[in-house]
Amino acid sequence: MTRLLEPEFQAKPLKPNSTHVPIGDSKKIHRDKLAVEGLALGARFLCFAVKRTMPSDWNRPIDSFAKDDMDRLAKVPWYASRVSQTWRTSRYPGRLDQLIPNYHAYFEAAMTKLGEHGIELAGITMRIIDEIEFNRQVDRSGNKSTLLSECSLGLVRAAVTEFSNASEDIEVYCDKHGGRNRYHPLLTYMFDQEWFAIEIEGRDCSRYASKWDGHAMRIQFKVDGDSMFPSAAASIIAKCTREELMGRLNEFWGSTVAGGIAATAGYYVDAMRFAKQIEETATKLGLLRDQWWRKK
Repeated sequence: MTRLLEPEFQAKPLKPNSTHVPIGDSKKIHRDKLAVEGLALGARFLCFAVKRTMPSDWNRPIDSFAKDDMDRLAKVPWYASRVSQTWRTSRYPGRLDQLIPNYHAYFEAAMTKLGEHGIELAGITMRIIDEIEFNRQVDRSGNKSTLLSECSLGLVRAAVTEFSNASEDIEVYCDKHGGRNRYHPLLTYMFDQEWFAIEIEGRDCSRYASKWDGHAMRIQFKVDGDSMFPSAAASIIAKCTREELMGRLNEFWGSTVAGGIAATAGYYVDAMRFAKQIEETATKLGLLRDQWWRKK
């Protein structure tokens, strides 16, 4: 699907002379010198496509798209506060309107391309699972894989309920959930024991058909699902949100640990270093390990 939308949309890193909107696998876009700016441009376009207004930063979209999690997130010290301008300046080496001065025109061209293919972005919704909530859900479900699938399909159910058009069928595009090939029991559980026909279950793609609220509905889980525009858009939104929240986390601990601490991207090897460096301070703050460290 994304190839039909080229050259206005491309899964490529942002360059100073780029004329495309970066939408696709976020790992392909979040690289090179303008990695963060590439994510920000893609996410800003998606916000524009939904709301027809340009967000000044990524805080307001987070509050809007993840509204069900905001009360809980506000109680987590390292996620509650906004990232300071100092951190933004060091993290974001250039402003989008300086780097890509004509990006508003590119947005209009991209909107025209979507219109030519009958594509409209009706809404965006997401979940933010902090460490405490993650550990609670893992204790309930027994493993991280089930948590991922239940949260993802919970979002699917909410989206098709809120945004589906009465006169149209529903098509749902998902990336594969790890190595899982069979989703039938999970689908019937998440959609109130609704009947699902198995069209295919395999290593490359698993696809199911059903009805929901009177609509014919098909849902597929595909390897390299980011090649489909809905999954690609979700990848950009998720990654941009993660970068914002990691900024809040790094700023909080960097200003709380005596002598400061090097920032982390949050991935396993460096996260272990980061955990060792904040553990003493976290204990002094009265925080249990399960409040700031994921069990799995």
